[in-house]
Amino acid sequence: MEKLLTRLLLIEDDEEDYLLLKRHLAKIPNTRYEIDWTTDYNAGLDRMLSTEHDICMLDYRLGAHNGIELIRNARSQHYAKPIILLTGASEYEIDIQALQAGADDYISKTQLQSELLYRVIRYAIERKKAELEREKLLREQIESKELEQRRNEFISIVTHELKTPLTSLKAYAQLLRRRFEKLGDEQLTRQAMRMDSQINKLTGLIDDLLDVTRIEGGKLKFYEEFYDFDALVNDIIEEIQPTTDKVTLIREGSVDAAIWGDRERTGQVITNFLSNAIKYAPEGERVIIRTCVDDQNVTLCVQDFGPGIPKEEQENLFTPFYRIEQPSRGAIPGMGLGLYISAEIIQRQNGRIWVESEEGHGSTFCFSLPLHRAPSIPEAAITEA
Repeated sequence: MEKLLTRLLLIEDDEEDYLLLKRHLAKIPNTRYEIDWTTDYNAGLDRMLSTEHDICMLDYRLGAHNGIELIRNARSQHYAKPIILLTGASEYEIDIQALQAGADDYISKTQLQSELLYRVIRYAIERKKAELEREKLLREQIESKELEQRRNEFISIVTHELKTPLTSLKAYAQLLRRRFEKLGDEQLTRQAMRMDSQINKLTGLIDDLLDVTRIEGGKLKFYEEFYDFDALVNDIIEEIQPTTDKVTLIREGSVDAAIWGDRERTGQVITNFLSNAIKYAPEGERVIIRTCVDDQNVTLCVQDFGPGIPKEEQENLFTPFYRIEQPSRGAIPGMGLGLYISAEIIQRQNGRIWVESEEGHGSTFCFSLPLHRAPSIPEAAITEA
């Protein structure tokens, strides 16, 4: 069995102590120690900072200097290897000073023996590795947060800049449509309507990006009030039904109650459910919107009769930018943000969101909201994440 190699830098001005340490290290099984020995303070510091080694052991007494001074000097120059200080029998309280200066451990020369040396060296190396790994992970987390913050700021700036020309384009498209309608040109009217529809889709994508940056930045705003849940559902169905002539939206059940929450944000979730259902509904098929209420919750479910969602895909549906890629589905537009935003909206209102689906048998997306959720702030005030 090949022995493990440990490269040890020893700074010790007493040759007898060096030879004693060397003999003890030679007795340790399964490990081979390669010793780089120097007796000088300055040469020792230079080797600490310039040579490859796994651990440094140094004597407390180094001529006119001492080992604690050397430890402080090396650490101030970002020396990151583990350090063990060798002390004499009468050097009391040196251990605490050594640790405060940056040593990882200490050992008295009177206690030198193979098993103890092996344990002290191994533990010092492993502790330093763990410490450096923690520091690395912490730096990565900080850098990741800073990068994410810069990314969110960039997306926020870009999306705001995009919305300005889109608003103008939408106004021009609507103006053209009205003019073509007056001229009786049905073909150009339809083209203007398609232009307006595409602008709406692009605006929706931009709004989704803005919402994601607000969620991640803790700035998603909620405007809460008491509102009629049934009226909200009916309004959204009336808005969406004219956008499709191939799918019939069927409303089942009612709530007959006012609930506390953000009406517009909850409507955003219902709109997302219905838009997704229409995308996946076969031509000429229906989409069913069911609402019900019990003593605790108001529940809404949207059922489509599309291809369904595999079980292994379902747990990822509410994560950002996740999209199901299946050739049989064809190219479905979107960035995979709608359900992630919907989940955040529902959860922020103490609700629950879920999906029920079986591949080949359609999907049902549902959410429930507390029926008796009391306002924690004055009515119509603004709450912010």
